[in-house]
Amino acid sequence: MISRYSPLKRVQMLHQEIYSVTNDCNYSISGMFSRLHRHITHILKAVRKEEYSEIKYHLCSAFSWSLALANRLHFDLADKMWESFPGICPYCLCAPCACKMRRIQRRRLKGESRGKRPVSLSSWQKMFWRIYPNIVQNSAIHLAEEAGEVSEAIRNHGATHDQLWLDRTVEELVDVVTNIFAVSSCLNINLADALAEYYANGCPGCKSCPCECGYVTIDKPIVF
Repeated sequence: MISRYSPLKRVQMLHQEIYSVTNDCNYSISGMFSRLHRHITHILKAVRKEEYSEIKYHLCSAFSWSLALANRLHFDLADKMWESFPGICPYCLCAPCACKMRRIQRRRLKGESRGKRPVSLSSWQKMFWRIYPNIVQNSAIHLAEEAGEVSEAIRNHGATHDQLWLDRTVEELVDVVTNIFAVSSCLNINLADALAEYYANGCPGCKSCPCECGYVTIDKPIVF
């Protein structure tokens, strides 16, 4: 299937091979975001309680639903991540980020980049850690903030069908993925290794590629 050396593009293609039919049949964009949001909520709970036994699963699942949204919205996640984060922070243009020292508030990229574009999932994770070294609590909070912004953009695009809100949805979803990487790095989890195990037999539910089970699960209440 995949390994830590697999290109991010290959991981996105694999997700399409496994889930394109079942997602098209069973999930709207809002429905897919709802599943993503639930796993993000579990990540927040794990960080708050410092109980990390299941967080690897929720990081993989959150990443998986992010890929589902990228595929439904027909954009290449690797291309959009490099467009937004070309080896540097898009606000202060530094790596590591110096925004707090410089009080930069607006993105000001004008074609600048630093270093070689990552290819493998592991190299993307290393790049983001180089730009945004952090502690897990801050990364988890930032992940929650970005999830809220994705929700807002999806809702507004559904109401207006405005291309600007679709573009905003893509931009904010990229930010969600960067913070999934960040939480993983803070906990010394190589997300590429975790995803290789997650997708080892195709769908983790039915062990098939393409998925045959529809990945149907009944969510239990999250008790805080």
